[in-house]
Amino acid sequence: MGAPGAQPAVLAAGALIWREKHGVVQVMLVHRPRYGDWSIPKGKLEARESFPAAAVREVGEETGYRVRLHRPLPASVYLLPDGRSKIVQYWTAAVRSRIGPGPKNPKEIDETRWVELDEAAQLLTRQSDRVTLRALTDQLEEEAALTSPIIIQRHAAAVSRSKWRDGEKSRPLNSKGKKQAKALPPMLDAFAPESVVSSPWKRCRATVQPFAKRSGLDISTKEPLTEAGHTSEPSRTAAIVERVLREARPTVLCTHRPVLPTVIGTVREFATREAGLELPRENPYLAAGEALVVHAAAGGRIVAVERHQPRID
Repeated sequence: MGAPGAQPAVLAAGALIWREKHGVVQVMLVHRPRYGDWSIPKGKLEARESFPAAAVREVGEETGYRVRLHRPLPASVYLLPDGRSKIVQYWTAAVRSRIGPGPKNPKEIDETRWVELDEAAQLLTRQSDRVTLRALTDQLEEEAALTSPIIIQRHAAAVSRSKWRDGEKSRPLNSKGKKQAKALPPMLDAFAPESVVSSPWKRCRATVQPFAKRSGLDISTKEPLTEAGHTSEPSRTAAIVERVLREARPTVLCTHRPVLPTVIGTVREFATREAGLELPRENPYLAAGEALVVHAAAGGRIVAVERHQPRID
């Protein structure tokens, strides 16, 4: 909590887009005429917007590219002239498609440029941006920059067990949970999942349905992801998670709090030491509606972990 009377931090997000062309890695930088500098695409969060959704939106507005977020990069934190802190969350990113001819507002961004890593280090104006670039370079050297995001999604807030008399399978989301489910699609879409796997119970399906509908994806339901199925045969639950990790295909996997110890325990078996330390260890593991994004490199090796909540307030 900040000091009494302190102004809230300015929150922003962005991404360092990279590609390989003729065997050479290039990144995209943007020129800001107002400041006369070269920078990494980024911008402020809008009301009730998550960091991942903001990063994708801002990159699209500043470059004309729709991107998929991959591994997170170190956040940049610095003081603004008015004394407020600014926190910028960054990711590596790859182009999904063209959504425009270039920057949306030429007064903010008047030029974009693909450059090789050495040239980028020379062009970038801020030292903090060069630190971000160096982090990408390190990931490339580790051959762990282009990852598959796998999202472990706890279902959104549901009607309490004590107030529901018709059985666990049909227990629905409450009003808060419905808002969370409605807010999830932009956050999940930032990682461009290609499949959705879920417990068939109503509250799980209702959590991922808005995203699946928006993305044109079917929901593949798996009984071992239910509380009852997990209690009966936890090994089958672990097998589903292991298969998703080994396939290393961007996926949303939605389940229940009592199932999370097995799910996260299986993820931990695939995680590097550093990533394993970032995995939740204590009940409730994830809050209702919270997403645990694990980044899988080749063979399912988990090299990075992050957590995100849909913002509804």
